[in-house]
Amino acid sequence: MFGEHATKELVRLAIPRRVYTQSHVDYMVEVFSYIQTIKMELKGYKILREPPFLRHFSADLAQIEV
Repeated sequence: MFGEHATKELVRLAIPRRVYTQSHVDYMVEVFSYIQTIKMELKGYKILREPPFLRHFSADLAQIEV
C-alpha cells in the first residue's frame, strides 16, 4: 500500500482574504494555464535541502534529469 503512487497529484491553493487583488488571481490562472500546456515536458523536482518545519515554503529543489 505504501509503495503505490497516486493517480493524480493535487495542490491546495489557499488565498488569504484582503491580501491579493483580482490581478494577482488572474496572473495565477495564466501561470497554471501555461503549466498545463507544458506538463508533458516537466519531469519533476527533487528536494536538495529542506528545513525541519514547513519544508514546502523554503526547500531547495533541483529539476530531475531523465
